[in-house]
Amino acid sequence: MRKITLLFFIIVQVCVAQTNNVNQLLIDGEKAYLESDFLLAKEIYTKITIENPKNKDGWFNRAAVELKLGDNETACEDFYQAYLLNDGEAQKIIQENCSNFRNGLIMSLKDVEEKPKFLYGRKEYLFFENNSLNPKFLSILKTRFKWSPIMSKYKGRIYIQFQIDRFNKLDASILKVSGNQKDAEIVKKELLSIFDDIVVYVSAKNNGVNVDLWDKWSQIFDFIMVSSK
Repeated sequence: MRKITLLFFIIVQVCVAQTNNVNQLLIDGEKAYLESDFLLAKEIYTKITIENPKNKDGWFNRAAVELKLGDNETACEDFYQAYLLNDGEAQKIIQENCSNFRNGLIMSLKDVEEKPKFLYGRKEYLFFENNSLNPKFLSILKTRFKWSPIMSKYKGRIYIQFQIDRFNKLDASILKVSGNQKDAEIVKKELLSIFDDIVVYVSAKNNGVNVDLWDKWSQIFDFIMVSSK
């Protein structure tokens, strides 16, 4: 037990040190940016993207520097990485500064000719109705949850964000799992597994070509009152 306790302490210390280092790099990068030393600022922000690839500020700020350096193509890709990490401002900048980004294969839902769908049995349904998940899809999910040995026993709330990508796959991110955190990873894995194979997903299309969507949707699944019977 002493070894386990020590290991946990070391891991926590390393995580704290990494966070502090990233924060300092953000400060140093901003200083270089304000002094118009854009090459140094890019070097600093690059360190952040390497040390912590999930830090959206690192990607966003490096993209802003690349715009200053005239490297718009790379900047657009870095803004996109920030967008993937849920930076809403990055999406707006891409749409304003990156014409025909990725050959126009990323569009807004309102602009596509065919909305994303799903197939269940031999029928095709719109994935969204009135900007919400199709009630048919939710009904299918509820049945699967009831038959899952993990989800049927889970009590809590799950916050999930998702899109259907142009490869006909559901891109889902679980933002938060409440309840017993000891089982959180098991619950996440089971939920993503259910989403992955419950139906056949069909991407949005424009001019007959599959496209990705800028739009993301969030859903809260409340299992607090779900019966385990």
